[in-house]
Amino acid sequence: MRNFLTGNEFVWFFGIIEDRNDPIRLGRVRVRCIGFHTNDKDQIPTEDLPWAQQLQDITSAASGGKGRSPTGILEGSWVIGFFADGNRAQEPVILGTLSGIPESTDESDVNKLARGINSISKTPDGVTGEPPQPYAAKYPTNHVFESESGHVVEIDDTASSERIHVYHKSGTFIEMHPDGDVVTHHKNGFRTVTGNDRLHVTGDLNIVADGHVTIDGKTINLNKGTQGAARIGDTADTGDDPAGVSGDDGSNVIETGSRTVFIGD
Repeated sequence: MRNFLTGNEFVWFFGIIEDRNDPIRLGRVRVRCIGFHTNDKDQIPTEDLPWAQQLQDITSAASGGKGRSPTGILEGSWVIGFFADGNRAQEPVILGTLSGIPESTDESDVNKLARGINSISKTPDGVTGEPPQPYAAKYPTNHVFESESGHVVEIDDTASSERIHVYHKSGTFIEMHPDGDVVTHHKNGFRTVTGNDRLHVTGDLNIVADGHVTIDGKTINLNKGTQGAARIGDTADTGDDPAGVSGDDGSNVIETGSRTVFIGD
């Protein structure tokens, strides 16, 4: 590809990332290009390496803050690219990253979850009857993203074991099972609905709390009924009322019902 950009030869390079702390936060990284920069950092220290732009794909706008941020590459990542200034080799552009098998680990750089190795341990909640963890991924059908701190997103297309799994390093997760079941675990939960909210369960609904349950509302209707129900301080007919007092038959009807809570007939 002669006359590319500057009229020089189209020059490829392979390199290793040494710095990603771009002072102008443009997503640039410093790369030591094999064959262009010596491995001796006394001769060419990291801070003297050129900043490389990253080429983003067509699904990312890369404009005005839209699209994905070009901040996925880490120190130690192997990359491939070209020099925009040709043989001058001072303006590297990175096209992509390369996985390998480092000598230090003798293990593939590809995520274990993607390779069919379940690296996330989770214990089902026996109180709710939560189903077992459904991980049964087969390479190469589990598509995994894992951040440097340990957050994970899996989109698993393994036949008969399809899942979607979003996992926070703290252990909080939401997982959609092959049969459509949804399992969530999290620490303290806080949920705000700024409008109306509805829950429809076509089967049974079980709520279990190891602590107290508090329900507070302007009006609470159960079964859309009209019969009074007790609250603290209300009086129920227990059959020990004085003679002549209405409801002295021990029917447990609320005699001084608050009318704040209604239970259906």
